[in-house]
Amino acid sequence: MADKQAVTELLNHAGVAYDTADIDFLRDMFADEGALFHLTVAGGDLIEFSGKEAIGGLFANGLEGQQDQRRHVITNLYFKNETDHSITGVSYMTLVVIADGVLSVVSSGVYTDDCVRQDGVWKIQKRSLQMDLPY
Repeated sequence: MADKQAVTELLNHAGVAYDTADIDFLRDMFADEGALFHLTVAGGDLIEFSGKEAIGGLFANGLEGQQDQRRHVITNLYFKNETDHSITGVSYMTLVVIADGVLSVVSSGVYTDDCVRQDGVWKIQKRSLQMDLPY
């Protein structure tokens, strides 16, 4: 059986890592080989990033010049397709932004994370995010 607590911590830490600009964690939470990030915004075209370095670059570019404070709230996590070495987590993301003393909910979405055990550590092999609104 997969270590659901370890995978839960990985997926929750991902939200906090973005909010604290921890680019090293954001890059290294992905598997060394074959990592993918798929993003769809408001039903638009699929945008794909391949490889953990490209994915880390996506996060770094997104944080560059960001003037507000963001809070990625990860909820409603459940698991499927569980084996000893892989598991899929599905969760909701609510994006809260604090700017100029005002707190706003600006988007939400659904993460689907295919996770694998790599050298005894859980990593994301493929992350898909379907955002409900652009941010």
